[in-house]
Amino acid sequence: MKYNKPAKFKIQKFIDSRGFLAELYSKNKINLQFRHSIISISKKNVIRGLHFRIKPEYKILCVIKGKIKDFCINLKKKEIKKFVLKENECLLIPPGYAHGYECYSKENIVIYFLSWPYSSKLQSGIFWADKDLNLKWKIKKPILSKRDKNLLTFRKILNKKYY
Repeated sequence: MKYNKPAKFKIQKFIDSRGFLAELYSKNKINLQFRHSIISISKKNVIRGLHFRIKPEYKILCVIKGKIKDFCINLKKKEIKKFVLKENECLLIPPGYAHGYECYSKENIVIYFLSWPYSSKLQSGIFWADKDLNLKWKIKKPILSKRDKNLLTFRKILNKKYY
């Protein structure tokens, strides 16, 4: 099965007196193979992204705690999709999309499932405040990584023709 657009879905929780158990990823729901997973813990007012892998990659993001808004940018068409994700909600991001998110809660925990192991040589991204994209970030003074402060504009990414 081929997935070519970002799609939001909810994880099923099984709650009892001890807490809960949740299935984050199942081949019964999404028929893809994931080879790497990471966890991200972010404070309120953090923006992460807009990141993508130079060679095609599927990603699933699962919000374990907190609330985020994710922007997915189609690298071929400059088409932008927005998703607000709360606890127990996930987002499937197909190849050809950059994505980034802003964190609204005091603590935000996101688990990523990636179709390929992380490689810094294959990572790229778009400057989060690129004027051509005109993304409507709610956070006006974000906490950013050094890397995210120095990413290329969308126009320069398009000239490289990654996809």
